[in-house]
Amino acid sequence: RSLAKQALGLDSGGGLAAGLVTSSSYGAELVQLKAVDAEDRRFWAQLWVSISSELRQLQTAAGVGVAASSGAKRFSSLAQLSNGSHAPGEERRHSPLTGLHLNLDPKKPSDLVPALAMLKGLYEDGKQRITELNSREKKYKEAFAERQAKHDARMADIAHQKLSDDFKANESKDENRLFNYWQRVRERQHRQFHTSLKIQHGTLQKVKSMMDLYDKAIAGKDNRAEAKEQLSHVAGGAVPEVVLLQDAWQSTAQYCNEALAEAHVAESDAQKSLTPQK
Repeated sequence: RSLAKQALGLDSGGGLAAGLVTSSSYGAELVQLKAVDAEDRRFWAQLWVSISSELRQLQTAAGVGVAASSGAKRFSSLAQLSNGSHAPGEERRHSPLTGLHLNLDPKKPSDLVPALAMLKGLYEDGKQRITELNSREKKYKEAFAERQAKHDARMADIAHQKLSDDFKANESKDENRLFNYWQRVRERQHRQFHTSLKIQHGTLQKVKSMMDLYDKAIAGKDNRAEAKEQLSHVAGGAVPEVVLLQDAWQSTAQYCNEALAEAHVAESDAQKSLTPQK
């Protein structure tokens, strides 16, 4: 039997294990639930490391884009470029773009190819993560439905047993304590899923917008009249051969700052141990 099935109280055939909550079964199930709780926290912690790394990578690229389009200070290497704002309590890390040669002052379409490749990589990783998150949430939901059914069956069994009121009260208390513990684990799972999915979709939207911009610039299919109107405030009305939209990069940088702060809060929530309530 898998750890997850043990924690859910499923028998080897996938059915619900019947019977009262004896002291030995209560202790065993409590240990199993604590193990599932710990495993769940490890999963979400690892996920937030990946999501935060992706956001910092996009944030750093946004910093490069703003510098390139605004004529701001040029950097001799990406290592000199700040990773931007960090969430409260988050340590500064090395630039996630170290080793990736992004042109800080693109003059021709080919200069944009490395940045576009980076964006496409982020986009594909994000799509795969969304698929995995949806699949995991579906399993979480199905597992909890089975756990709910098991809980209801146990409570009904206790009520129909010819036992003393005190014994029934103790049995009910133990069962409710186990179920409330699992219920709080499930609530955290759903919070983590909702927050991670929201950030992931937002990131994909930003990345897709920048990919479209790069594709047009590289292919030379940008609308010159439209581009001139959009870039008038960036380049004083002049339209360079290849240029990054400063407002788009700034919007991306701002989004990354906000998403990193939200990810930090979610990561802290995931690390809280849901000890059983008495």
